[in-house]
Amino acid sequence: MNDRSAIVTGAAAGIGRATGERLVAGGWRVLGIDRVDASIAGMTMLAGDAGDPSVLEAAIDACGERLDALVCSAGIPPSGPWDSREHWDEVIAVDLTAAYEALRTCWPALVGAGGSAVLVGSIVGPVEGSLRSPAYAAAKAGLEGLARSFAVIGAPDGVRVNVVAPGAIDTDFDERLLPADRRTDVPLGRMGTADEVAAVIGFLVDPAARYVTGAVWTVDGGRTILSAADAGSRRA
Repeated sequence: MNDRSAIVTGAAAGIGRATGERLVAGGWRVLGIDRVDASIAGMTMLAGDAGDPSVLEAAIDACGERLDALVCSAGIPPSGPWDSREHWDEVIAVDLTAAYEALRTCWPALVGAGGSAVLVGSIVGPVEGSLRSPAYAAAKAGLEGLARSFAVIGAPDGVRVNVVAPGAIDTDFDERLLPADRRTDVPLGRMGTADEVAAVIGFLVDPAARYVTGAVWTVDGGRTILSAADAGSRRA
């Protein structure tokens, strides 16, 4: 079990960092990729673009070409303006194409280990639209189609691919629409934490989840099951 290795993109902060730290605590060897040059206890960090094949190949080499898990957490938040083609190109490149490139480049190593991949999606896109950033919504919706496709591709080799879809998570990534501990739009009444999302990712890459693939695990405190009418009554 201590020989398990993982690559985590976007590992310097937020959900990526929490995931890397959780895996390290579980005895994994973790190679983190981030554009920010960071030093995190227990992780080997590689500064670079998570969608760059040369960076990904260097990460695979550092793992010894055995890759038990790939977690694609790198991303940029929705901003806008919605009608900016430059914004569209940047978000699609970082939030969707980089995940495809990571899967494509890491695939032989994942097949060799019978490994697992988790893509960090969002409830924005598959469930909700975005006034600010159709690009973000399109990218996150696209991740689910990407994961399902690679789950089918990987099934004969025992490679599993899943998505976690967070809602409002208390990190620098999420805009503060309401106080973190008083979210009337969330049935559980608060924002989630990065570690709560990381716990789900940790399960999905573990052999305990070996019969789970092509699935989307929503981690949103029940936000997507709350009707607009009920949300309004909670604010009253």
